[in-house]
This record gives sequence, structure tokens and C-alpha cells, in this order.
Amino acid sequence: MLEPLLNSDIKEKTLLFIWANGESFPREIARTFGFNLRAVQYQLKNLEEGAVLYSKLKGKVRLYGYNPRYPFRKELTALLDKALMFYPESERARIVPLRLRPRRAGKPL
Repeated sequence: MLEPLLNSDIKEKTLLFIWANGESFPREIARTFGFNLRAVQYQLKNLEEGAVLYSKLKGKVRLYGYNPRYPFRKELTALLDKALMFYPESERARIVPLRLRPRRAGKPL
């Protein structure tokens, strides 16, 4: 959807995945979409150098997330939100996360 604007399908889906999940690591993104790990790492490195994303180490894993100081963060996330509406439901299900941890015992639905 945004490939003509971003010049890369990998970059588009990487940005969408991180936006939907808050933070992520390269192997998870590559595995989700069937991309080459090196290609995802390259896009993440470029986005980090451009200050769009930040990275931090959590144990041995490097997590990437949106830089809160990026001046166009609000506009970028609005654009990604709108682009996600145009994806087919099957593709949206891969991007938007499922609940990863169980509901607390006794918590009402």
C-alpha cells in the first residue's frame, strides 16, 4: 500500500508491525512476513539512523520501537493506521498482535 512512498515493501511492513506491536525484534518481523533477516535488519538500521526508530538491548535481543522524539511520529502513525485499513483481513491478522499473555484469573470479561 505505501510501497511507492517508502520504496520498499519490507520497510512498510516493518513499520506497520512495530506500530501495531509497540516494540519488536528483527527475527520476529522476518518470520512473520517471510522476509530475509538481513533485509529486515538493513531497513531497521536505516530507520534508526534516520531517528524514526530507537533500539535497545533486552538481554541478548535488540528491540526496536518508535522514537518518541521523532518530529513526524504522529503523522507517520496516522498514515500507517489508515494504510492498515486497506489491507485484506488475512494480512491484517498477521500484523496486529494477538493477546500474548493469559487473562488474570477471576477477571471479568
